[in-house]
Amino acid sequence: MKRQKKWQVKTPNPALQQILSMELGISKILAQLLINRGIYTVDQAKAFLGSELDRVYSPWLMKDMDKAVNRILTAQEKGEPILVYGDYDVDGITGTTVLVLALRRLNCKVEYFIPHRLEEGYGLNKDALERAVERGIGLVVTVDCGISGVEEVEVAKALGLDVVITDHHEPPVQLPEAFAVLDPKRPDCSYPFKELAGVGVALKLIQGLFEQAGLGQQDWENYIDLVCLGTVADIVPLQGENRILVKHGLPHLSRSKRPGLQALIKISGIRSEVLGTRELGFGLAPRLNAAGRMGDAGLGVELLLAEDFQTADEIAEELNRGNQERQQVESKVLAEALALLDAEPEISQGKVLVLASENWHPGVIGIVASRLVDRFYRPTFMISLEAGKGKGSARSIAGFNLYQAMVNCQDYLEQFGGHAMAAGFSIQEDKIKDFRKAINEMAEETLTEEHLTPNLDLDALINLTELSMDTVQELAQLSPLGHCNPGPMLGCCHATVINCREVGKNGGHLKMRVREEQTILDGIGFNLASYSEMLAANDTVDMAFVPSINVWNGRSSVQLEVKELKETGEVVPLIKELNHVDRELITTLSKSLNLPEDMLAESLIPLGVLHLLKPQRKEYERTESIQDDIQILDYRSSPDRLSKLMQLVESEESSLIVVESTAQAIQVATYLSERECSSTGGIGVYHPGLSGDQVEQLTTLLQSGRINILVVTAFHPLGDLDFEQVIFYYLPYQPAECHLHCTNFTKLTLLGGEYQIAEALEQIYALAPERHALGEVYKLLRQEMSQQGSGDISTEKLCLCLRNFYPKASIHTVEISLSILQDMGLLKFKNQGNAYCYKLNLKAKGDLQSSQTFNWALHTKEECQRFQRKYLAATDKELKSLFISSL
Repeated sequence: MKRQKKWQVKTPNPALQQILSMELGISKILAQLLINRGIYTVDQAKAFLGSELDRVYSPWLMKDMDKAVNRILTAQEKGEPILVYGDYDVDGITGTTVLVLALRRLNCKVEYFIPHRLEEGYGLNKDALERAVERGIGLVVTVDCGISGVEEVEVAKALGLDVVITDHHEPPVQLPEAFAVLDPKRPDCSYPFKELAGVGVALKLIQGLFEQAGLGQQDWENYIDLVCLGTVADIVPLQGENRILVKHGLPHLSRSKRPGLQALIKISGIRSEVLGTRELGFGLAPRLNAAGRMGDAGLGVELLLAEDFQTADEIAEELNRGNQERQQVESKVLAEALALLDAEPEISQGKVLVLASENWHPGVIGIVASRLVDRFYRPTFMISLEAGKGKGSARSIAGFNLYQAMVNCQDYLEQFGGHAMAAGFSIQEDKIKDFRKAINEMAEETLTEEHLTPNLDLDALINLTELSMDTVQELAQLSPLGHCNPGPMLGCCHATVINCREVGKNGGHLKMRVREEQTILDGIGFNLASYSEMLAANDTVDMAFVPSINVWNGRSSVQLEVKELKETGEVVPLIKELNHVDRELITTLSKSLNLPEDMLAESLIPLGVLHLLKPQRKEYERTESIQDDIQILDYRSSPDRLSKLMQLVESEESSLIVVESTAQAIQVATYLSERECSSTGGIGVYHPGLSGDQVEQLTTLLQSGRINILVVTAFHPLGDLDFEQVIFYYLPYQPAECHLHCTNFTKLTLLGGEYQIAEALEQIYALAPERHALGEVYKLLRQEMSQQGSGDISTEKLCLCLRNFYPKASIHTVEISLSILQDMGLLKFKNQGNAYCYKLNLKAKGDLQSSQTFNWALHTKEECQRFQRKYLAATDKELKSLFISSL
């Protein structure tokens, strides 16, 4: 059943590559890698590459946070005992630990409890709640569990217990009627980042508690080492807040003073100075997980709470023994599962593997399910049977959502929960056969042979000559790597193999040297020795690899970590499955998201600024039929306008989104189209880079009602548009941008505001170069001139000079600067394509204040700043006057 991988390369996006490269000063390779990871806008890229700790969101954005915080602080004031009720995996263990430590920091009376996997199962259970009441507990706070505990919460309420749930799993249709439910995946929760681990949700609660108690970032930051460990172990996407927490948590973890973490690192045989996500995932996490898989997960909490090194070392030794036992049991279960597949062709030929046995330890079936998915590339359900009841664990492949599949087959299951790729469940033994049949029937409808063929997805095909030391070092900015942010998988075709040999223990690895043109690089392929025969018969091969820097004897060089090799042949483009059937609309949008290279520089400049520079552009009169009963939704202080935008357009209302520039139109439209946010219609985009034919085609699509979401720049020529809601995405530069040209809309949402001030100021300052910058331009011109006082200079060189003062300096900043110097009588100039020819008047002593261009630029800068201050301070009434009434 094992299949050969199909090599696919992700489709490059040249326009977006250029925009990100120019705006961020990064290579096009890194820009494309960001795009491949779902990062389509400059805002997203800055957040991803920066990942500053102060970018974490306010805990108060999470639904029920105020209720949870107030209830816990009430317990603290009354001296009421609190029980932290966690899960038995690493996420639950670390989440329980940080919450216990934080509650102790607040002088709460706190206990913790983690159910025994084998004896009590996952999540809240009635017996544990009854025992808590007997011990005088009044409040239970869950960690990484509880979202499916509707019945258990009812039992708790009947016992007089209040329950605060913190969880990150998919919520059921009916939420438990707990005192508070913190889960960013709640449909009614507007928290911007939905993919926190359980320990991450626990941290948000701690942030809220500490803020209310007068403590700050430095206080909750003390727990970021444990949060990092739990986040990596739970294999949640390493993007957004998870990336921030892991990036800052890794150095905290490597120098942690916690005896438990030090003991765990030592017993794992890992040097703390090289601690990364791989070491956490394959070294630390399995030993903590072993506690919950093979015995009592509370042992993991004891280790992390340990205050002396002797106790920590003893517990770490016990956990290590448990991990060794787990490995032995896992190998036995895997062997039995493979034997079962050989013996039962009916089971092995299904698109979904559903296996059950009374001999299998329930603590390892999840790991074995993952091994079987790796081997056979099928969704796999492993069930451990005892006395007619089954405890199950499932793992999946791309294209098959486990949670949704179990929702569809829930009649056969007693309980279930989890994610698209991993889930747990319970089932009666006599229903397994029917469940296997039902889920395979469902898979027949959803899984094609294409889905069941494993892919090797390449980020890009490159020439080895592109892999300079600087480029490879730049790619390190992608770290920390993990789920949804893998290492950069690059490929090259027709690489010449100079030599290769088997190395390592038992000769299992492959050492090789390859050449492309004049570039020769070393490569190492771990566990790829089986390819040596193929290499011996082929002079050239296709390679998939991750580039890295190898340091040997103090010398650094580029090295390829080879992942796959194949005979030279086809590498197919990765074609994204589309739900839309309107091919004309998709084609039109795709063409609109491209831009000629000579237009890219101007595409970055806001239309509000360009309109000031080129006042001859036509202004379009506002319609007289706009209603005055428009609802204004003010999100000018929203910390993540993209997330808010997604929430707004996911409604069934048609949406007009007004953006500031051509580049921003391309970014936002790409983001929306890749998220497939439009369920009732298509997406269109207008920007000044469209040709006349493209504008005509867009107009036809609008008139036919096939576009439900339209992204437009200010001063568009499309006339009055008919949409239900208008979303003003940016911070405008002048009142004329607020002419909406839209009829029949009932909502106006404002997204641009205080978070865009700094970048807007950079654009405004680039409008008006001042004395110090002008002096440097003049100095550069003198350096470049001939003995006759004349010269030629490239636009690029002048731009680079001005960008030392104004990061957003463009050809227009150059034009303004030269015009000012000409007004002052210091030179005469003429544009010649991408350069200027000029002649200096070395005898002139110009007066800056005499320059009309300088005075105009200064006045324009002040007007823009004045307008933006007024806009940011405007009340609802003033905003309505600005957007809806005449100016």
